[in-house]
Amino acid sequence: MALLIQELAKTELLQNVSDDIMEQVSAHACPLELRPGELLLSPEQGNQHIYLLLSGTLTVHFNSPDSPVIRELTQGYSVGEMSIIDDTAPSAYVKAKEHCRVFPIHRDFLLNLIQNTHPIAYNLLRLLTQWMKANTQKIINDQLQILELANQANIDGLTGLYNRRWLDNALPRILTQMIKFAQPLCILIIDVDHFKKYNDIQGHQGGDLALITLGNVLKKNIRPYDFATRFGGEEFMVLLPNTNQTVGIALAERIRLETENQIITHPGGSAMPGITVSIGLAISDSSSTANSLFAAADKQLYLAKQSGRNCIKY
Repeated sequence: MALLIQELAKTELLQNVSDDIMEQVSAHACPLELRPGELLLSPEQGNQHIYLLLSGTLTVHFNSPDSPVIRELTQGYSVGEMSIIDDTAPSAYVKAKEHCRVFPIHRDFLLNLIQNTHPIAYNLLRLLTQWMKANTQKIINDQLQILELANQANIDGLTGLYNRRWLDNALPRILTQMIKFAQPLCILIIDVDHFKKYNDIQGHQGGDLALITLGNVLKKNIRPYDFATRFGGEEFMVLLPNTNQTVGIALAERIRLETENQIITHPGGSAMPGITVSIGLAISDSSSTANSLFAAADKQLYLAKQSGRNCIKY
């Protein structure tokens, strides 16, 4: 009994509890042995106990006992608090990671102790706070991971611009918003001139460097509320919300001129030939659709190529 009291005294729930209360608790029940993999708590089964972990490690899982571990509990911690407080089934699966010894305290006995023992009430509140903090951090981490995966799915790996997947979803949405507020959406379709020939002569690495260079020009020149995308091999599109033709032409010319003046450097240090771009510009109206706006800009891009390239048509 004395050894059990020493073990119980090391648990988080029973810190600073008087000797007479410790004797009552130790006489209340006997420790339970859990084999590795054995379930202690399950949402499918009701629970009337809080379990103090005397030795070993418990793991907590959502959805199923075989789902990823969301938390590990080591010696001194307890489990089952939430279902004890609100008298509901456990919200997660708890199982032994290794051989464990747990001490069960029945709900009725615990509530009676809380009414008469302030340290236990304080400790229980502290444990519940730790659980809530841990769960909150888990939610935050999951949200960050989801955001990171979403970004990876929508970002072109070479240039760092938005990709075709993002464009297909965003263009109709942005256009609808512009029409709703009677504002124009200006789009630029940008194509690297003679890119196949450039790629054949400079190699794929040289071609990639040219695309990265153009991507950097777009990032530098668009406004915070504009969007630059790479939607094909050497094809790019810039979305300019609430932008009239005059402003759109000025931005397109800045992109064209700065691209022409860029110095592209091979990783070995040698200078490579520069690139030029042809740009087709279109402005939405109240009857525009994503397809019609794209087709209008693509038609202007074709005219730019027919006019000798390295120019803007609108």
